[in-house]
Amino acid sequence: MLASGLAAVAERPVELRNVAAPAPARASGTAAAGSGYAAPTMLHCKLNVRSGTKSSATVLRTLYNRNGNCPGKGGHDSVPCWLNKCGGITAGGSYTCQSGGKSYKSWLPVKHNGKRAWVAVKCGTYVTP
Repeated sequence: MLASGLAAVAERPVELRNVAAPAPARASGTAAAGSGYAAPTMLHCKLNVRSGTKSSATVLRTLYNRNGNCPGKGGHDSVPCWLNKCGGITAGGSYTCQSGGKSYKSWLPVKHNGKRAWVAVKCGTYVTP
């Protein structure tokens, strides 16, 4: 029964959205099961998970995309969103996704080792169930 249940879940399509789509909101609450995942894109190839909503906040982990023109042999890392459907985007410190690029201030809360952490939402993507 478990194997058939997993097969059904694996066949279920997921919706892929650019993280720029959601409107900013204040983050609060705790992580919800099945809340979605944040990941780096093939455009930027990596995405830092930080302790706060500033580019100077401690990098807790770096997620890598190894598809397309990104270095590596395929696949990508991801981290669960903190809130259901990857909600809770909030304004924080400014950042750029590439040197000399446009500046943004939107941060997505994610779950890192059971605690809330943050990713620069405009530099990645997210997948919701």
